[in-house]
Amino acid sequence: MERLPVDLQYLPPDKQREEEPDIRKMLLEAIMLLTATKAGRHSVREKGTYLVLRELHRWEQEPDVLAACEKLIQVLIGDEPGPGMENLLEVSIPEEVEQQLQRLDREEEERWQRERRQEQDKEQEQDEAREQDQEPSR
Repeated sequence: MERLPVDLQYLPPDKQREEEPDIRKMLLEAIMLLTATKAGRHSVREKGTYLVLRELHRWEQEPDVLAACEKLIQVLIGDEPGPGMENLLEVSIPEEVEQQLQRLDREEEERWQRERRQEQDKEQEQDEAREQDQEPSR
């Protein structure tokens, strides 16, 4: 906790989070760009970013934001890339690997959407069951 900037150490429990998911995702992507270099990863780790990301991950409901959060966490907790990969923005990725990664991203997005629809359907069924239970008997 003491690794966090002082401003974050003393936030009140009722601190408002950013309401717009797209902005939360953009902020995570901006931090991800900071982790492209070895020095950037070191700096982001030293600020205790993982602690904040862990709490965001527990709270976040939006699949796109959760995915961005998980990717950033993986970069922060993962091993340092090998020699020649100090700047991840300059790493050359073979086309077939890039296509495979894009396919996996699409599959992950589809899985998130299916899970979210299932959760929403389950919640709707529970709401309908509660409404039926509350209706007076005739």
